[in-house]
Amino acid sequence: MANKVTLKPDSSKGQTSGQPQRVFNPARWRNLWERWQTPLLLFLALRLGLSAVAFASQILIPVLPRAGTAPYTPPVLGYWSERLLGVWSHWDGEWFLQIATNGYHTDDGTAAFFPLYPLLVKIVAWPLALNYLLAGVVVSSGATLAVLILFYELCRREWDADIATQACFYLAAYPFAFFLVAIYSESLFLALTLGAFLCARHLKRWWWAGLLAAAATLTRSTGFLLVLPLAWEWWQFNRPSRLQLGSGTSRLHINLAWQGTKRILRWPLLALGLPFLALAGWLVYNGVVLGDPLVFLKAQANWVWNRHSQPPWEAIWRGADNFFRLLGSNVALGSGRLADANWWEFPAFVATATLFGIACWRVWRRKFALSYLLYFGLAMLLPLSSPGNNEPLLSFPRFALVLFPMFMVLALLGRRWRWLHYMYIYTVLLLLGLFLARFANWYWVA
Repeated sequence: MANKVTLKPDSSKGQTSGQPQRVFNPARWRNLWERWQTPLLLFLALRLGLSAVAFASQILIPVLPRAGTAPYTPPVLGYWSERLLGVWSHWDGEWFLQIATNGYHTDDGTAAFFPLYPLLVKIVAWPLALNYLLAGVVVSSGATLAVLILFYELCRREWDADIATQACFYLAAYPFAFFLVAIYSESLFLALTLGAFLCARHLKRWWWAGLLAAAATLTRSTGFLLVLPLAWEWWQFNRPSRLQLGSGTSRLHINLAWQGTKRILRWPLLALGLPFLALAGWLVYNGVVLGDPLVFLKAQANWVWNRHSQPPWEAIWRGADNFFRLLGSNVALGSGRLADANWWEFPAFVATATLFGIACWRVWRRKFALSYLLYFGLAMLLPLSSPGNNEPLLSFPRFALVLFPMFMVLALLGRRWRWLHYMYIYTVLLLLGLFLARFANWYWVA
């Protein structure tokens, strides 16, 4: 009879099978650092660099008195607090702080802003002694970090680490990228959108994709448009084989077709309905609390934004007309608070539309995902369909910040043509500093 062998735990490993596993694993964190080193360092450079520019901008540009349009009473800040924190709450930032502090009311215009971002600011402010200003900076900074990590991961899975690095850098250097770290909802919306695409396109986690799309819908109205590109990704993954069912079709073929149909109708499809539920909940809230389910649309027509519905081509035509009128009038930009934004809004649209055209070409050649193109086009058309009266392309450069496929296309072009890479970098970094300096000193930018 063979001798029974008893296995004993290896004491050299310092842990037996009956002992609890260590929660902190240095190797895991080291691997994450090695994998995400580029977006993490880029975030630090973005956060610190923009703060330095905003702080020093008063040296070159006179600081104007506060001119916020929100019914918000800002706290009394000292010099350092104003230059380090207060500059990030200018213009629409004060609307978000108003909502986080006092909630929504019927006739004060707050209904124009969706609720998730100010709700997060309110939650984060609790452990910060109700410092809503600091809470807004913390929320936007955390969301910006998530944006860079998720965008890097999405591009790395699509192409490689070099394209991912270049795309993240192009996004961070965009002339209006400072809105990511300001108290605006762009960073949160973009993080949720990138997470939804990553879950749907690469991880095939449909419920997570649906939840993130629903959260994006509660952040900005554009989030509802995610349903179409995510549905396309779901269909591409789940569609059954196209069977030619003729008179001689066997029972096996019929069974295969039925199995494919059941696969299409299975439960994860319901995840794509979550953005509908989120939008319905927001409509119910507007109807019950504010007295009108569509008050968030009507609020856009007030004296602050003067937006109205219009075919997108009319906004494009009027934007072009305003730009060329300015170009022919030899009117300088000037130092006024409300310098005519038509100077930079129409060129920003032209650049964005050009990149959209290149994306269409790459999709036709099967070198770019159709779901990215769908999001790109829909999210670009929405602001064009609700232009302002005097500025048909009102805030379009800021809205283009969340069009992440644009930076994917730029990265692909930049790797092919290095002259384009350097021209983009030198141009946009100069504009980024200029527009941030104006924004930090209470000049209107976008």
